[in-house]
Amino acid sequence: MNTTRQPWKPTIVRLINGRYPDALAAVASGSVVRGEAKDHSDIDVIVVGPFDDAPGHEAIMFEDWPVELYLHTPLSLVETTNRQAVEDRRVLLPHLFSTGEVLLDKDGTGGRLRQELADIITKGAPHPSSTELDVFRHRITNRINDLSDPRPLGERLFAASRLAHDIAALKLLNNGHWLSKGKAIHRALVEVDPDFADRLASAWASVGQGSGALIAIADESLYPLGGRLFGS
Repeated sequence: MNTTRQPWKPTIVRLINGRYPDALAAVASGSVVRGEAKDHSDIDVIVVGPFDDAPGHEAIMFEDWPVELYLHTPLSLVETTNRQAVEDRRVLLPHLFSTGEVLLDKDGTGGRLRQELADIITKGAPHPSSTELDVFRHRITNRINDLSDPRPLGERLFAASRLAHDIAALKLLNNGHWLSKGKAIHRALVEVDPDFADRLASAWASVGQGSGALIAIADESLYPLGGRLFGS
């Protein structure tokens, strides 16, 4: 960690007060806030207020701290949450806002929004329709076919990446869990099924030596749905 930085909380409060004097609520989240910061960790800050240019997003350096700023009105935060929940089955912003540390709540707007967004998260992701499941079956089948043919290492690794992501997404959605991105995918899988999460990670990591283990997990995932599907 950068030991020359000032403590994160008063620094971010100064940022909010100076940059957004009309803000009604602000929440900070991420590994820095949780006390789990790594050398390159940033701070996610959601600021809510009567902003004409909301929703907005900006990444800045402030007093040596990397900060991801998300600007919203109360309405845009809820609308963005509902849209992403339906279209993407992801709830990053509401998770950050409802579980982060409150830095500002002038009139109760922050508390009300935290509860409303937490309720959306608690309901869980909508279960995929039969059509969506067939799309997963077809896509995973194509990925399996790609990995089943002899290929250069580079092609095999990138094909395996797409297959592992599809397997993870199918597992999460079938268990009513919201989708995630990046390193958070593994965390989400651990919440659903720790053994499966570890087996998928190990199978993906071994693709350089062969694709059999990852293909086996793909077939395991498709079996309850009727197995492989070419065409839909």
